[in-house]
Amino acid sequence: FKQKVTPHDDLGRPLITATDDSNPWWTLIEEAINKANGKIGKPEILSGATDARYFRQLGLTAIGFSPITNTPFLLHDHNEFLNKAEYFKGINVYESIIEAYTSYIPPGRDGVSRDEFSARWLNNVYDEMTINKSLEYDLRRAFDV
Repeated sequence: FKQKVTPHDDLGRPLITATDDSNPWWTLIEEAINKANGKIGKPEILSGATDARYFRQLGLTAIGFSPITNTPFLLHDHNEFLNKAEYFKGINVYESIIEAYTSYIPPGRDGVSRDEFSARWLNNVYDEMTINKSLEYDLRRAFDV
C-alpha cells in the first residue's frame, strides 16, 4: 500500500498518521518492536473504532498497534483465542515501546522540565479542543442543528 496523497481536515492537519520516517513516534515504535524481536506488519485498516479517533480529531498523532502475530484473525469471534507464547512475546514488545516513548526527548525540549513540557502540551490540546468546539458550534448554528 502506497498512499499517494495525504487527506487533511479543514485546518490543514493530516487525518492519517504517517507510518514512515517523517513521524518520530512511528520511528520510535518501529525501533522498539525490532529491539524486542517483534514483527512489524503492513499497516491495515480494520473495521470498528478505537479511542484513537478522539486524539486524531484534536490533531494529535495516534497509532493503532497490536503485537499479536501468527494468530488467526478471530477478533470478537465466538472462538477468539491467543496463543500463550504470543501473549508473552506481546508483553515484551509493549515494554520495549513504553521504554522508547518514555525516554524520548522531542526536538526543542532541551532545558525544559518535564512538568513545563507537559503543561505546554496540555495547553496545546486545550487550544485544539477550543478550536474544534468553536467550529462545531458554528456548524451547528449554520445548519440549525
